[in-house]
Amino acid sequence: MNNFYSMADTTLTLKELAKLIWKNLLLIVIVTALFGGLAYGTANYLLPARYTASMDFVAKGKITQGGFTKWQARSQNEQAANVFQNIAISPGVIDHTTNEIDNVSPEALRENITVCSTPRSNTYTLTVTSSSPEKAKKKLKIVAKNFKKEFKLEYKQGRKAMPTKKKRRMYLKPILPTVLVKSIKFKDKTRVVKSYPNVKFAAAIGTATGFLLATWGSIYWRLRRSYR
Repeated sequence: MNNFYSMADTTLTLKELAKLIWKNLLLIVIVTALFGGLAYGTANYLLPARYTASMDFVAKGKITQGGFTKWQARSQNEQAANVFQNIAISPGVIDHTTNEIDNVSPEALRENITVCSTPRSNTYTLTVTSSSPEKAKKKLKIVAKNFKKEFKLEYKQGRKAMPTKKKRRMYLKPILPTVLVKSIKFKDKTRVVKSYPNVKFAAAIGTATGFLLATWGSIYWRLRRSYR
């Protein structure tokens, strides 16, 4: 008796695969739910949570040379965000903030502060991340307060270092248009969201993994029986 089976003998058609999944549907559902629940529980209860508080502010200024093309406006917007980021993590802001908050290291605070820009807008967002919603909101308010003070100091220093209007007209005329930010104003609304871990994403990954493993296991045992 020939016990040799070719690949054609053990290849499942789509119809056979559908029947196999239907036959093992209960097992697949149980394993899928188990993996999804395990991933959800791990992300929601075991992993250390991180919360991000954010606040928008508007930069007010004037164009010093000509108008803007779309590319130039986008470039100016990104450059301003980089300048604001440097101010937000400057020693003046970090040192004053750590003096007002207990048990916070300057390095950890600096890593958890970001400033991002809104496309085609003079609105920017300051965010601070911490281990709880209350701490994140408290840190954000203090950072925003010190950020405004530091901006005013740097703006005054920048104004003193700027050339006169006559020199700007004479030497800066060929240069691309730039924006001189004169003031910033924070909006009152503060948002706090859970930034890590993403529980829904973890549950979706766990569910998909459980479904694939359960389905693959059913097919594997079906093919294994065929070889016997």
